[in-house]
Amino acid sequence: MDHATPQPLSFAFDRASGELSATFTPTPGFPPLSLAFLKQAMADNGLTKLFFQDSILNGFVRKAEDAKEAVTQVIAERRDGEFALEVSDDLMSASLTLVAPFGGRAKSVEVVNAVRAAGITYGILHEQLRGALTAGHCNKLVIAQGLMPTPAEPARFESLLEEKEEELAEIDDDAVVSYADMGHLLLVSAGDPLMRRIPPVPGQDGIDIRGGKVPARPIADITFAKESIGAEPSADDPDLLVAMVPGQPTVIKNGVKVNPVIDVENVDLSTGNLTFEGTVRVSGDVMTGMKLHVGGDVVVNGTVEAAEIVAGGSVTVKGGVIGHSEGVTATAGTTAIASRISAQKSVQVMFAESAHIEAGESILVLGNARHCELLAGDEIVVGKGNPRTGHIIGGRVEATNSIRANVIGASTTTFTRVQVGLDPYLEEKIAIKEQEYARKVAELDRTIKQQAYYKLNPEKATPEILFETSDKRKALAYEVKVLLEEVGQMKEGIVAAEDARIIVAKAVYEGTELRIGHETWPVQSDLGGGTAQLFEGDIRYNPKK
Repeated sequence: MDHATPQPLSFAFDRASGELSATFTPTPGFPPLSLAFLKQAMADNGLTKLFFQDSILNGFVRKAEDAKEAVTQVIAERRDGEFALEVSDDLMSASLTLVAPFGGRAKSVEVVNAVRAAGITYGILHEQLRGALTAGHCNKLVIAQGLMPTPAEPARFESLLEEKEEELAEIDDDAVVSYADMGHLLLVSAGDPLMRRIPPVPGQDGIDIRGGKVPARPIADITFAKESIGAEPSADDPDLLVAMVPGQPTVIKNGVKVNPVIDVENVDLSTGNLTFEGTVRVSGDVMTGMKLHVGGDVVVNGTVEAAEIVAGGSVTVKGGVIGHSEGVTATAGTTAIASRISAQKSVQVMFAESAHIEAGESILVLGNARHCELLAGDEIVVGKGNPRTGHIIGGRVEATNSIRANVIGASTTTFTRVQVGLDPYLEEKIAIKEQEYARKVAELDRTIKQQAYYKLNPEKATPEILFETSDKRKALAYEVKVLLEEVGQMKEGIVAAEDARIIVAKAVYEGTELRIGHETWPVQSDLGGGTAQLFEGDIRYNPKK
């Protein structure tokens, strides 16, 4: 009978404690125990699934090398799987760390139960969780993810001025356009849109991994800047900022300022002709060929060349008006004019030459007026504060009440016409009003004849037509009455010529024509200072005492 050869290495596994013990018995004919041999023996016996460490195995091998008798030591153990479930403080994520078992039991069921116990019901990443449980191990793997709140979008402000700038740049290729008419200055009128406010978009609430609501962070509802002077939200659309006054817009943070006063260095080709409802201040000059039409005042610190200024307020030119008359032909009895200023109120200039200046109220020329047309609804004063100036030389000067100057005419007998006692504008206004009166009278006459025709031929008109014709006659009769009263009032407004004066401080030269009311007096010889006025229907010149 054969006997098995005794083996020096043997293993014993205690199922209760889960510990694996190894015993090495020194045996003649067998080599000493090595780590490689020990690991191979464990593998051959299916023991490598247990938890072991090389340091423990090496310690056992060293003991066996010096042993004279059998050596026994625990070299491995059974271990169940382990896990750690971490839930973030904000409840927006959960991560799993899973340690695989060593010969023991996996904790898959426990992991699932722990997820439930933690109250995780939303955002579970099932595929990641199944993959980790199948693999048996993972390290801080996110297995549940909440839905983060969607951030709110703050209010946005979009300038609409770019559209107006594009309008300035648009030119009809087929149109004949003067370069001076191409406005280069961005201006707005009252009611023009300036800026659009895009309201804020509220954020969307999120959901944490326990199914709870995560409120979106609130955001301030920003309105148009309070510094938006000259602009306000539209009454029809509170998210649309519109200009309240005409002016020059400037974009600021969350708004637009509108300056009702335009300040420019010069009015020239760089600005283009200006049409504006407010006030314009020019620090320099208004250059030849330019046009400036404004609803308010105009202040020019420099000079006005052969240009045109029309103002709804007053005009002040601190450097004088120099109209270049070259190439401008004067008709009989008129002056060659190349510079024109018109103001509803008053005009003040340092001096004027070859200029047409008219004002609804008064005109003040601080220096001299040479070859000009000056027309004022009240008075004209030429020369103030300097006795060496105040000359009216050539041209035509007309005012309703009075004209004052130091000298009228010139020693060269330059023809100069000066007139007072008649409103330069009123006769034209009366003529227009009388034409309107004549039209209404003619229309009333036709309506009366139409009524008479319907009375003789009642079958030709329905009751509605008769009613409309009667109403029309009444309305026209009222309009004719009002127009007649207006014409009468305007004629009464003509200043009595007897109250008008032409006052001269130093001299009136031959060649001057003085007019008061409808009376004319050609000056036949040089005169000293004095006052011209009507006396018993004739012009009388009273020398200065």
